[in-house]
Amino acid sequence: MKKSLLLLWVLALLVCAPARPQTFDLKTGREPVASLDGLWRFHTGDNPLWAGSSFDDSQWSLLRSDESWDAQGYKGYTGSAWYRFRVSVPAGMNGLSIYLPVIFTNYEIYANGLRIGGIGKMPPDPIPYSNYASQIYALPLAGGSARQIEIAIRIWHWPGWADYEGGGPGNGGSMIGDSDDIQRIYAEYRAARSWSYSSTVILSLLQSLGAIAVFLLFLLRRSEREYLWFSLFLAFSAAQGWAILSEGLQVSPMLLINTLMYTFGFPCAGLAQLAFYRQLLQARRSPLYFASLACLFGALAYGLLVMLFAALAASPFRFFLVFSLSLLPGYIWILSLLFSRARQNFVDARLLLAPVLLQFSAVLIQWSAIITFVLGWQRRLQFHITLSDRPFPIELVQVGNLLFLLGVLAILILRFTRTRGQEERFAAEVQSARNVQQYLIPEHLPDTPGLAIESVYRPSREVGGDFFQVLLHTTDGSALIVVGDVAGKGMQAGMLATLIVGAIRTAATFTCDPAQILSLLNERMQGRGLATCLALRIEKDGSALLTNAGHLPPYLNGKELPIEGALPLGAISGIDFSVLRFKLAEGDSLMLMTDGVAEAQDAAGQLFGFDRIAELLRKGVAAAALATAAQEFGQEDDITVLTVVRMAEAV
Repeated sequence: MKKSLLLLWVLALLVCAPARPQTFDLKTGREPVASLDGLWRFHTGDNPLWAGSSFDDSQWSLLRSDESWDAQGYKGYTGSAWYRFRVSVPAGMNGLSIYLPVIFTNYEIYANGLRIGGIGKMPPDPIPYSNYASQIYALPLAGGSARQIEIAIRIWHWPGWADYEGGGPGNGGSMIGDSDDIQRIYAEYRAARSWSYSSTVILSLLQSLGAIAVFLLFLLRRSEREYLWFSLFLAFSAAQGWAILSEGLQVSPMLLINTLMYTFGFPCAGLAQLAFYRQLLQARRSPLYFASLACLFGALAYGLLVMLFAALAASPFRFFLVFSLSLLPGYIWILSLLFSRARQNFVDARLLLAPVLLQFSAVLIQWSAIITFVLGWQRRLQFHITLSDRPFPIELVQVGNLLFLLGVLAILILRFTRTRGQEERFAAEVQSARNVQQYLIPEHLPDTPGLAIESVYRPSREVGGDFFQVLLHTTDGSALIVVGDVAGKGMQAGMLATLIVGAIRTAATFTCDPAQILSLLNERMQGRGLATCLALRIEKDGSALLTNAGHLPPYLNGKELPIEGALPLGAISGIDFSVLRFKLAEGDSLMLMTDGVAEAQDAAGQLFGFDRIAELLRKGVAAAALATAAQEFGQEDDITVLTVVRMAEAV
């Protein structure tokens, strides 16, 4: 019991005793990483011996590693040059890496004469690469004793950068240290750099999605080409954004970047933009429009020639200067067109005016800064005018492009909705017209004693231009049959056919003479269009009177009736139409049709033709079978077929 109390007392003292704070040592607690900012040995030229650890570089110049050689007495120098410096590694340290910031343009890094990495293709056949990202390289170490490492960096500076970017390392930040710590620093750097391009990613993604969405609208409205042109404009603009992203985050050949951004990106986007506005606002081809096209095609040709014959010396900034100037006439034409159409109360022009003005203003401000920098007139304005650094850098041009994209997408969606509503109203009107036409063109023929009549009517569109009527005269029992075809197709032809049917019915109330009916129709048609027509009157005894106005002759028992041709209705006023008298015997079959049967056409362009019609009639096919054969062959026009058979009199 006493031992237990003693143990509890000791524990209480330990708990109540004040805790001692841990001592942190700045010397031992620091990360094993050292800055390499300082003086490096420098020499122009190229010699592979300069990579060796035993090479004496004491006579070389000393340049700071946080400034380009342009700023330290070697302005405008391009070609090859070397940097050298020495690193002391303490005993027991293994797993060492070096962290290098941006170095223009291509380079190789050596450790004690051994190449450990690099960027781009070096001389004798250099190819410039974009190099806007820091890199890390592992150093080869052996053993844990203290030693020194000779670091040599061989650099080739692209002549295209000569006037705008100095050679070698342009900023500080070089480090060397434990590989794990360097990897962590590099990962943080990559994350921060990727985050700085967030606005470019967002805008390029929206442009890509917009291009797909607008192209889908075009597939639904193939006749409205403005959707296609704007889709292409967004696609080329997005490609430029992705090229910028690749240049900033990846190591890529400058030739590829120039090709995507300048040689094809700027001119093709400009051409698609001109076509979009011309289609959207129904613009005429003015001299300024043709001048804009000429500038863009000229810039495209210039870019291709330079890329083919002078790629190594082609400066991207000179590319930018040429292509931006080539776009300027097009921008002037677009703005003048928008103002003109806005004054003419074009709704789309008024809605587009504000976002386009904002976009063009932002582009012109940035272009002015870049062009004046390229020409050497100023050095203060930055290439990218930033409006905000939070949460990531947002540039003025990106804001303008985003508002322009959203504005145009909204207009195109409203336009699509408006067009869709118009189509629905038009479809309702077409259906109403078709209902009227179907009412006037009989679906059920009247009872004609002594005659068996079969009819087939198959329009090629919603509203057809063929017409026929079968009217029975109640006094003498004769039947009047009229078949015709209006020139043209669609709504206009259908409405004219409806007019003719109404005129036939009106004329039949006071005359059964086919010639007189066609004469009345001819006068009614003057100035309204043309139509071929057959008017046939069949008496109870089989006597028939046929009058033709430019229509296909009917077939009697499979043989074409010999009737003279004549001009169609509506051609000339006051003309006489050819007349044929004949008689139908019991069992005779008379086939009347429109030219839609003979003009049916297959995929190879072959016509159904009169020979095929005659062959089918010799086999004794009925109206429905003939119409179906022509339709399946390849219907191009309205098809109407009537079969009239004289029946035997009832005993």
